[in-house]
Amino acid sequence: MYRQINVHEDDWNLQRILWLDELLNEVAYYLTMVTYGTKAAPFLAVRTLLQLVEDEGHNFPLAVPFILQGRYVDDSFGGADTVQQLIKIALQLKNLCMAGGFPLAKWHATHPDVLTAVQAEKDQGSQITFDDCAAKILGLRWLPQEDSFASATRILSHTDHLTKRLVLSEVAQIFDPLGFASPVVIKAKMLLQELWLHKLQWDEPLPSQLSSRWLIIRKELTSLRKISIPRWYNTWSTSSVEFHGFSDASQLAMAAVVFITVHGSNGATISLVCSKTKIAPLKRLTIPRLELTAALLLSRLMQYVQATLKLNVTATHLWTDSVVTLTWIKSHASRWKDFVRNRVSQIQELTANAHWKYVPGTSNPADCASRGLSTAQLQSHSLWWTGPPWILTPEAWPSQPSLSDELSAHEARPGIALHAAASQPDYHWDLIYRYSTLNKLLKITALCFRFISLLGKCRCKPLDLHSALEEARLFWIKATQAAYFTHEIKMPTRNYQLLTHSVD
Repeated sequence: MYRQINVHEDDWNLQRILWLDELLNEVAYYLTMVTYGTKAAPFLAVRTLLQLVEDEGHNFPLAVPFILQGRYVDDSFGGADTVQQLIKIALQLKNLCMAGGFPLAKWHATHPDVLTAVQAEKDQGSQITFDDCAAKILGLRWLPQEDSFASATRILSHTDHLTKRLVLSEVAQIFDPLGFASPVVIKAKMLLQELWLHKLQWDEPLPSQLSSRWLIIRKELTSLRKISIPRWYNTWSTSSVEFHGFSDASQLAMAAVVFITVHGSNGATISLVCSKTKIAPLKRLTIPRLELTAALLLSRLMQYVQATLKLNVTATHLWTDSVVTLTWIKSHASRWKDFVRNRVSQIQELTANAHWKYVPGTSNPADCASRGLSTAQLQSHSLWWTGPPWILTPEAWPSQPSLSDELSAHEARPGIALHAAASQPDYHWDLIYRYSTLNKLLKITALCFRFISLLGKCRCKPLDLHSALEEARLFWIKATQAAYFTHEIKMPTRNYQLLTHSVD
């Protein structure tokens, strides 16, 4: 694809290389096309496709969504409700890409009529691999005849003595982006954390007990290739879709699982969409806190699934087997301590339109991923692949327990009691609120002082206007200081040291 995109002539100087001719002379060449390995190559390729859609998309409207939303690097994926509709889309997609000089090849489909319509090559294989750009040897295998996914994980076993370095290397080879094999993969992650707890050196041989456990886990991971997962969720353009998410936590791990239920004319079906796991931190947390963290993990996963699939969802239900967690989530976040408050706030923001419910632990599919299963158990574990048997019948859903603050009181934020001493109202402050300027206030106060001095009850000499104004000014200064610096005024009289910030 890169070599079919020309670079503008003004940028050729940025892609010059030196070559030795037959006489070993250095010759400068210009790379006039997008070149593998350059930083800008991926962007230029994607930008060219988007420009192609902008220029020619109006001629091939059915193909536009497959370029904008159904593209993975230089591959395009999609489907339709009928074979005839899919053929129209495929032909428009082919013509749209040809308009930009990108001939499509390696067609694969679940129906042979589609391949015939686009004149697919006869010698195409029976499977296609969606390679990960960072690791070409890993990926998901799609089997078109079965329309199912299969794991492509191949662990390159080491025959030397097992060490922490080798175990980490083998765990890093696991590629399970959708979490179909989470109950098996989580056991490898648990063992890896246990190696850190033993404080082993990188190249120190593992104890025999840990080595034996890893050999068993490695064998189970290799057996994952036998498991196939249906790709299609049985969704039609007229289907009614609901999402169900489950979360669970143990002392070792946390897990979140998402299912999709589709209600159509042919009945209702349920399928596993994806899952996500996380090892519990080395700093031990209480089970309720771990359950809350698992609920946050589920909230983020559900938001990602809905944003990615872009389906018309009628309802979203989130399930947890922790009554304490349910109490926290359904209460105002400010009631709880910082750890709980922060996570509850995020959960409530992410799942504002979802319904949180209680599920018994025995019916929780996330329990499989938080504790781990063997490959043999996973292969036939209906709870993991299709969820609880009652999920398609709302009348059979578990009864919801009453939420009690007593169970979650240990995480409640302590209350703060404020006490204010009642004081007698100071009536002379009414004068301040009656007059809008200081001059008016001082003049009125001065008149009051002169009136008092003229009553004859005061032995002092009657005040003139100037003295009365000065007396009024000093009066209001003292009154203001007494109101706002009461504590500081009392301290010198009690032989206390005056604080420096009090006089700043």
